[in-house]
Amino acid sequence: MTDFFEQAAPAWDNDPGRVKRAEKIADAMIGALDLKGGATVMDYGTGTGLIALRMLPYAERIVAVDSARNMLEVLRGKLDRGQALRIEPRQWQIGDPFGDLPEFDLIVSSMVLHHVGDTAAVARAFHGLLKDGGRIAIADLDSDNGEFHEGPGIAEHDGFSRNALAAIFGDAGFADIQFREAATVRKSSSRTGNPREFTIFLLTASKGYRKPERKAGSGS
Repeated sequence: MTDFFEQAAPAWDNDPGRVKRAEKIADAMIGALDLKGGATVMDYGTGTGLIALRMLPYAERIVAVDSARNMLEVLRGKLDRGQALRIEPRQWQIGDPFGDLPEFDLIVSSMVLHHVGDTAAVARAFHGLLKDGGRIAIADLDSDNGEFHEGPGIAEHDGFSRNALAAIFGDAGFADIQFREAATVRKSSSRTGNPREFTIFLLTASKGYRKPERKAGSGS
């Protein structure tokens, strides 16, 4: 999967629809979170930084992480001196050690979750990286019957059921889980070739208390 994004990186921003969609999603995040500025933010799966750059006026620092080195190189090439002081491109993905990553006030992610097989691991990692009371804003596809992507092997999930995703993030310790529509994409179905609309939701939630897992053999 990383190879796909490494190869796609140089031309990623050449799709005006993709750029416009990212702007709309970022604006939905900004509006839903009522951002005032000063936050330390992780943009998970930042790609070429379309979300990070849009959100920069509302953040003190953005750690823009991605597994694809070429995507991060494109982002670095976009940054002027002032932006480079506040946006830190970093190669990192779920499953890597937290290392010297800071605690975040906010974690955002756009159209990335369906590329990650273990959704519960994402939820747990985000919970562990947030400050107490920190928030998440995740934009991704509603269930799409596998029709959004052009070929097999690009996505790990055919979109998501909102109820199932709420349960996963609730189990990880998130509270105040809410959904709203962030954007709509009209494109041809990869299965039928007919045009259809795909909805992109925005999940927002706050870090709550996560119950410790009981060890096998422990009492009730």
